[in-house]
Amino acid sequence: MFDLLPKDLLIEVLSSSPVKLLLKCRCVCKAWDSIITDPLFISKHLKKSTERNRFIMYCADGGTEHYLLYTKESFPGKPVEEFDCPWTSLSHLVNIVGSCNGVLCLSDDIRGVYPNRVALWNPSVRKIVTIPCPEVKLNADGEFCYYSLGFGFDSKSDDYKFVRIVYMADNVRIFSPPLVEIYSSKNRYWRNDVEYDLKSSIRPFTSAAFVNGACHWVASKPGNGGGEQEVIVSFDLGEEVFREMEIPNCLVNKYVFMDVAVFDGSLLLVAFVKEIGLERSFSVWRIAENGVSGSWTWTKLFSTSHLEGIGRFVAFRQNEEVLLERISGLLVLYDFKTEEISDTGISGKADYSYFDIFVDSLVLMAKLEVDASSSSSRMVIDKASGQSKEA
Repeated sequence: MFDLLPKDLLIEVLSSSPVKLLLKCRCVCKAWDSIITDPLFISKHLKKSTERNRFIMYCADGGTEHYLLYTKESFPGKPVEEFDCPWTSLSHLVNIVGSCNGVLCLSDDIRGVYPNRVALWNPSVRKIVTIPCPEVKLNADGEFCYYSLGFGFDSKSDDYKFVRIVYMADNVRIFSPPLVEIYSSKNRYWRNDVEYDLKSSIRPFTSAAFVNGACHWVASKPGNGGGEQEVIVSFDLGEEVFREMEIPNCLVNKYVFMDVAVFDGSLLLVAFVKEIGLERSFSVWRIAENGVSGSWTWTKLFSTSHLEGIGRFVAFRQNEEVLLERISGLLVLYDFKTEEISDTGISGKADYSYFDIFVDSLVLMAKLEVDASSSSSRMVIDKASGQSKEA
């Protein structure tokens, strides 16, 4: 019957179909396979898929890694599906750098000894793309090296980019500026030719929050009255430029830990303060542009009372509910309207649980896996100078 449909109508029908069905449709005939793997069709399908409301969670328990798919209604109960990831962390702790359009960026434990291993994975199509080892390689004294990572989609060039920021340090100080590398999944190579003037130091061992075409990190810079002042640094993946944003004035030098997150297309700032013993309270702020280039305002969404044993903010799940992680690794839901906490029954290694919107997409369908050993010229970092040079 579908053979009788005009091609335009067939494309319209297929682009509204779930990925599992499309994978089966590829076997119908060469014409259908050609349609489904066409980049224009993949983009058309993605635009329709973004309307679906599902979530993916990663947690590691006892050396076992779990990638769980939930709907809004099923969480935190039984997941609707568990994905089998073909990429295994050598340290048994995956750091999810971020997710975008159904693609997860996976790296080995960012605080471990295998920070060069990175892969892009689309669970829907069961496709993994291994990113070649970066050009910046550590020398024998490379233990004094700090990383910050970012991942997102550059809509200008239709490219998924991975950003790696490397700081060298000794026992006294961190050398600045950092070394910045960008990997293009479209062109399949690393670049370190980005021109920048970055005076702030991005917090080490962190992954960026990606929103509105830019990666965002918490950073610090010398304060006016001495000491360090926290700011937010962003890197626009299209323009490939760094920008700096001030945090709300009422938070300056008052909070012991800050993080960034994304909810409903907006950047969030989460500010924690330690009270007495294991009690912590935090506030969540949302940023909005003023309509003037380079101008923005912060709006406080809510603040909490003293919460005992809370170690980390994981995600903003819905309008009145956030997902938090206890120091033990147990995940809990906090309703900031009623100030009630409920256990999810889900537990993992502390600091590694991940929760985000999941989009059913065909992205990476047409890409071939890249050999992790393939790369162009290598660079090493000289610890004494903090500069890179060819190996």
